[in-house]
Amino acid sequence: MFNRTTRIILKSSYLVKFEKIQPHHTDQLVQYLHKLSEETKQRFGPHPFDQDSVSAFYTNPKNLGYCAIDTEQNRIIAYAIIRHGYLEHDSPRLSAYGLQLNHQTDSSFAPSVADDWQGKGLGKELFAFIMPELISLGINRVILWGGVQSNNERAIRYYQKLGFQTLGHFEYHGMNTDMAYPLPLG
Repeated sequence: MFNRTTRIILKSSYLVKFEKIQPHHTDQLVQYLHKLSEETKQRFGPHPFDQDSVSAFYTNPKNLGYCAIDTEQNRIIAYAIIRHGYLEHDSPRLSAYGLQLNHQTDSSFAPSVADDWQGKGLGKELFAFIMPELISLGINRVILWGGVQSNNERAIRYYQKLGFQTLGHFEYHGMNTDMAYPLPLG
């Protein structure tokens, strides 16, 4: 079973600590979410940004959160959610791509990075921190939570560099791209 809870790296002369979200992170997480630019907020929407919603979100055992913390300022600078399984309302669309969905071996992924840290490799490091736990849970596919906005070229390049594969496109408040990442069997 996965038991690694913290990892520390040196990034751009800053020490960055990666951790699994715990109840004591709630205040920091809400502050992080409120400091995101409006554009970044519009691209990240698995849950509302208030304290009660964040706390309620993590009462569901299917929802796992991870964060990167700038140790100098003790603030969250990146945040990612993994939901064990897939989103039910995405099921018809994902099945239409030929995916055989499985709540035991699929997961949904929603990352975000603070505006001043975007493009510095932090998202890649956070994903690398999360992967061993996913493998230990028997997850063999990561699906983007609600896809990615097709005009978000920076995010699409990020996912492609990680190894995500494009499944297809759909329209919801603009064009979006579904992508998935196959994990090695653990």
